[in-house]
Amino acid sequence: MIQNSPFGERRLHKRMTCAFSIHIEDDRRSYMAYLRDLSLGGALVEPPHYFSPRIGQELRLTIPFRKRPGVALVNCRVLQSRKDGMAVTFLRQGRSEATALSG
Repeated sequence: MIQNSPFGERRLHKRMTCAFSIHIEDDRRSYMAYLRDLSLGGALVEPPHYFSPRIGQELRLTIPFRKRPGVALVNCRVLQSRKDGMAVTFLRQGRSEATALSG
């Protein structure tokens, strides 16, 4: 779902709809959540009903690879908290900071 505004396209990357389990981690604990859409710049995540994200809060997503063993660990920031989930933007990481773990 690409959103247009009167000022032109807001998104830099095309989003792909998906539906699979991930983990989100804040500074206190880890939660099971669902990834609803994904792009190179961010995602729509459906957290559990008891998790109340704050706008600007930094989280870490653990996203399993779909076609090979392992996971990607991605740092993100909450942009919006809405009825259908929370919109997050991925934080830029240097090559040495990006983490992908193989199984």
